Amino acid sequence: MIKKYLPKILVTSLITVLPILFGLIMWGRLPDLVPSHFNAEGTADGYMPKAVFIFALPAAMLLVHVFCTLLTLADPKRKNIDGKPFLIVLWICPLMSLLVNGLCYALALGVKVNVTTAVFLGIGIMFIFFGNYLPKCGQNYSIGIKVPWALNDEDNWRATHRFAGKIYVAVGIITVIAAFFAASFPWLVTGYIVLAAIAGSAPMLYSYVYYVKHGKKE
Repeated sequence: MIKKYLPKILVTSLITVLPILFGLIMWGRLPDLVPSHFNAEGTADGYMPKAVFIFALPAAMLLVHVFCTLLTLADPKRKNIDGKPFLIVLWICPLMSLLVNGLCYALALGVKVNVTTAVFLGIGIMFIFFGNYLPKCGQNYSIGIKVPWALNDEDNWRATHRFAGKIYVAVGIITVIAAFFAASFPWLVTGYIVLAAIAGSAPMLYSYVYYVKHGKKE
């Protein structure tokens, strides 16, 4: 499987560290301190030295990318996530690296960007994306709702991930809509954290209820 995906692994790894090249090109225009952390209002409240920021964040994302990729390739049930589901693993870190570093660079260069809106939009799109692909994942230990009741029962797994897919798409749509209001109403950030927690726990509860109702299949 690693041979099949090696070109994609190399490409996504290069994209993950692409912000380093941009930082080097723009070195002379970047301030000595680059914004790297933001509060609920989207205002920068944490900074990194330019040299550290340019290399540290992309390098950290690359390590996470490689770790997640190798862990997924070592999955005993990796054949169940071959194809499009595995591409989710390959593209999470590259896209996050471009989004996070891109926002920080834009602000450092004086571009007016509403960080809260951008982050909400990014998260909302990711929820919708995951919601569409989760039901297509077979049983595995890398992607999905990996509770024992679903891993031990294929019917439970399918039902749980169909349910999770609907929940994630709904939360994604809500997030995209909230993106245009979150900056003006900071309390929405707290409300969204609660919503995300519910979205994450609801499929696990559904899976357990399914297990209780239908029993475990040996």
